[in-house]
Amino acid sequence: MTDTPRMTVTLERKAASQVALQVEATADEVEAAVQASLRRLAGRVRIPGFRPGKAPTAMVERAIGWETIRHETVDHLVPELYRRAVDETGVEPVGDPELDLGELERDQPLKFTATVTVKPDVDLRDYLSLRVPMETTEITEESVDQAIQEARRRHSELADVERAAQAGDVIRCTLVMRRGDEVLTGGDGAERELELDRELVIPAIVDGVIGLTAGESRTFETTLPQDYRQEELRGATVTIDVTVHAVRERTLLPEDDALAVLDGHGPTLEDLREHYRTALAVEAADQDRERHEGAALEALRDYVRVDVPEAMIEREIERQLADLEYRLASLGLPLDRYVEMSGQTMDALRAERRESATSRVRLELALDALALAEGIEVDETQVEREARSVAEGRRIDAAQRRRLEDLARRDLRRRAAGQRLLEIVTPEGGSDFVAT
Repeated sequence: MTDTPRMTVTLERKAASQVALQVEATADEVEAAVQASLRRLAGRVRIPGFRPGKAPTAMVERAIGWETIRHETVDHLVPELYRRAVDETGVEPVGDPELDLGELERDQPLKFTATVTVKPDVDLRDYLSLRVPMETTEITEESVDQAIQEARRRHSELADVERAAQAGDVIRCTLVMRRGDEVLTGGDGAERELELDRELVIPAIVDGVIGLTAGESRTFETTLPQDYRQEELRGATVTIDVTVHAVRERTLLPEDDALAVLDGHGPTLEDLREHYRTALAVEAADQDRERHEGAALEALRDYVRVDVPEAMIEREIERQLADLEYRLASLGLPLDRYVEMSGQTMDALRAERRESATSRVRLELALDALALAEGIEVDETQVEREARSVAEGRRIDAAQRRRLEDLARRDLRRRAAGQRLLEIVTPEGGSDFVAT
């Protein structure tokens, strides 16, 4: 039990990461809250013969009645008592509490019980024994050959041809992508260049354009791939309207010393090959590190023991849907319209995000527990700097600033925990952690 001069709090732990906070405020604190309510209400009512806020409290109470005063007091006192109870017990709520509130009466203590879901305990087990091998990508001569071919393609020449478009050509066209009556891209009618390469462009679009000559048009349907850059359009059936204005053929430069000079990486072809060999090695090392970080995070996430509360999963699903709604708004598409056009329901949309939401929450809990176990602290100067960066250009009050600082502190601590995790899983030396 935690005692304060004006309030008592008893903490009872329940199943499913819930706690019950039994709070009792003294009669004196209740009366102080009632008087504060009367002062606030006095400014809202008109009492004949008195300016607003200047009438005696007894007259104000008679004019507005006890029930109004009771509601005003409860609305202000209970949230404040709950906040203090949370601070005193040190629990970390992850949702809004359910209140079992007793009747508020003057000259009587006020009792209530707040039941709320809190962050669960995480069993890190023997986390120091976790190991994730660092895999390295070998740079082959074949990959260097591909880089050289890409250089040849970049420096190639394009010439208009009077024939039907074929694979490898670059066409100048207008292309409109629609889903139903909604224009997704190309609505401005601007001309664009389209390279007929199935590795660069959706294969169905390339196939739909091949065979057209300058001046010809075609309309066809296709299904966007599951790895399409806009998640909300993956798997969608769209209509493509394309008009070809010019067909151009690509002529590649010879693979010789002149290519190296033109590319700006040495006087000889071998110098050029060495340049791309080194560049590919640097890029591969970055990708290897990112894959290793991802594997380390997955290993920790799957290793710990934790019962993820339903409230935390639902909150993460809401965050993901809010992010989706924001991205759809940038396309001028309301979320409900997207749900209707995709043939889904909101329940289905939530259900398909449940697995990723659970995985993300589990990882965040694991990182928070690791930070606690390792005694990780963050530089408060950096916390303030990050909060200022997020708030830049916005007017925020003190409470909002504290919230931003709390979020910055949490993110920085998780980032540091990720760095420590890499040191644990690769004892021979970690790497700079990028993100969770």
